[in-house]
Amino acid sequence: MKNEQHMKNLINEGESEQLEFKEVVRKDSIAKALCSLLNTKGGHVLIGVKDNKEVVGINNANDIAEEIKLFLLGSIIPETPILISVEQIGQKQIILIKVPEGSRQPYIFDGSIYFRKGNETTKANSKQISELIHGRQFSEMHWERQLCLGLEYDDLDEKLIVVTINEMQKNKRGNFDGNNTLDFLIHYGLYRNGSFTNACVVLFCKNPVRFIPQIRVRLTEYTENKTGDFLPHDEFFEGNLFTIREKLERYFNGLGTRSIFDKNQWKRIDFLFPVKALQEGVINALMHRDYSSVSSSVSISIYPDKIIITNSGRLPDELKIADLKKSHQAHPVNPDIAHIVFLRGLVDKLGRGTIRILNECREAGLKDPSWSQSSDGITLTFNGPKSLAVKKPKSNAVSDAVSDAVSDAVKRRLIKELIEIYNNDGADLKHLMQCFKMGRATIQRDMALLKKCGLIVFEGAPKTGVYKLIDRFKNNLKAKKK
Repeated sequence: MKNEQHMKNLINEGESEQLEFKEVVRKDSIAKALCSLLNTKGGHVLIGVKDNKEVVGINNANDIAEEIKLFLLGSIIPETPILISVEQIGQKQIILIKVPEGSRQPYIFDGSIYFRKGNETTKANSKQISELIHGRQFSEMHWERQLCLGLEYDDLDEKLIVVTINEMQKNKRGNFDGNNTLDFLIHYGLYRNGSFTNACVVLFCKNPVRFIPQIRVRLTEYTENKTGDFLPHDEFFEGNLFTIREKLERYFNGLGTRSIFDKNQWKRIDFLFPVKALQEGVINALMHRDYSSVSSSVSISIYPDKIIITNSGRLPDELKIADLKKSHQAHPVNPDIAHIVFLRGLVDKLGRGTIRILNECREAGLKDPSWSQSSDGITLTFNGPKSLAVKKPKSNAVSDAVSDAVSDAVKRRLIKELIEIYNNDGADLKHLMQCFKMGRATIQRDMALLKKCGLIVFEGAPKTGVYKLIDRFKNNLKAKKK
């Protein structure tokens, strides 16, 4: 229903510089329109819709969409991501074709260059052609297209290139139908003038840190916050983009169920971060990060109730943070890298990855993820479950009972220890030491203080006994919980 409403909204906008309607399937006419969009600002072509916005539909839409896709891949040069889907409006099907603004302008169909003027597709004039060629020359100075001197073919992972070719052909996302790896790299501009580009290093080099040390990704797991002394996991991941992605995917698959204690409800909450959303967040960070600076980075911080992915990139001028939560045109910072990732099938629809992240988190019962931009880069934060209180209560049954004589840091630790004892209906010394990563003497002092405050009691033999809340305090907690 959401897609159908989106299509209706798109149609109601009417034809424009970025939207073209086609009542019937004429491949040449469709190709010219797409070529003009690629040479301008990108946009959509809707097939099965009249100029007056009436939806007439297309019969056998899936078969026809496949025919159009193959035709376009072989007829528009240079090659570019073209996304085709069949959409339902009521009982009728239409075909949606979407392209970004081309990163390798000018684009040519049947020997001609087309341009978008208002809602019309026209042949580009000499001035427009000159501007497109100048823009192409400027874009080819981009960091990812600069040559990496010293890189030899043996430095590349040939098997990974073969896998990429096979995946591309299986996904029918490219028009390269050979199997020669060097020809593939030439075809996609990753090997030029006898040298490999920086993009090729990022994508396929076996040991890219030799040439681009900033390609590393740091993952750090925290028990509570960045001021904690103990880090359960702190690692730098090395390798090319696909290798790093696979390592992070294995890590996220093993992340498992997370548990947090909700002090308002006085109970443990178990939840899962959606793996697909995390994978989407990671691949976006790896694709769109700024690789050009030696100080650039991608960092992933894992907390009990949130995961933060930061990359040292910036949104293009055409995009704002608010745009990430709705359908938007893609403006890849690294178009060559992004295109190969697209060919592999690791991103489904340009400009919709952020929507997928949002929907996955909502379906998992989590708070909406949030994006922010600062001088350090773009940050994506995956938040915990909706039922978790945002603010900690200033006064509750536990903090009321703890002595004011102790420091705030000790008080916070005592509260957590009481919560653990309450949640498990008792805890022994060994369990508390392991849970809080504290020494025996520290835990024993904490327990002595809590006993002195009249909050806990020790039951059982000295070596096997457990600490439990006294009945009066436990009943007080239950009453406050209600």
